[in-house]
Amino acid sequence: MTELTIELNAKLQPKHRREMFEEPLENVLLQTNAGELLGGGTLQSATGEIKKCDITLGVNDDWIEKILAYLQRIKIIPKGSKIICNQEITPIGQAEGLAIYLNGTDLPTKVYQTNDINELISELQDALGEKCFMFSWWEGGTETALYFYGESYLELYESVKHILDIHPLCKLSHTKQIA
Repeated sequence: MTELTIELNAKLQPKHRREMFEEPLENVLLQTNAGELLGGGTLQSATGEIKKCDITLGVNDDWIEKILAYLQRIKIIPKGSKIICNQEITPIGQAEGLAIYLNGTDLPTKVYQTNDINELISELQDALGEKCFMFSWWEGGTETALYFYGESYLELYESVKHILDIHPLCKLSHTKQIA
């Protein structure tokens, strides 16, 4: 058995990493008798925001090439991710990411009282359609980040720009490409 680590360039809370990547990978490994999930981890910045995460698999030696090929075909893995196996690093990832950082302290109190972030998320998701979906979020001391991944950062941004320009919770917000 060979240890294989997938370093995901994704800002995922542990529960989202588990739901979106670990459980599906574990199912594939178990169904094919190719190996097992050994664990996962999350790296945070000094602010507590997630920087990246990883997943470690134990793969039967005769399955290594097939699992590597399988991982390279998964479209939702963000660009900048990599596989580490036998001290070899293989870049993977096709998805690009859009982070929307909402100001949580400097807007008028009434804005926070009369607007629901879940309704905003629903509006953003409706505007994005099937282009992508929200992978995770982070609540910091002064801002909340929403993380969306899809084929193209520019397409994602253009799809939601009109909402960012007019929604009260989006005043003083900023965006960033994260993959």
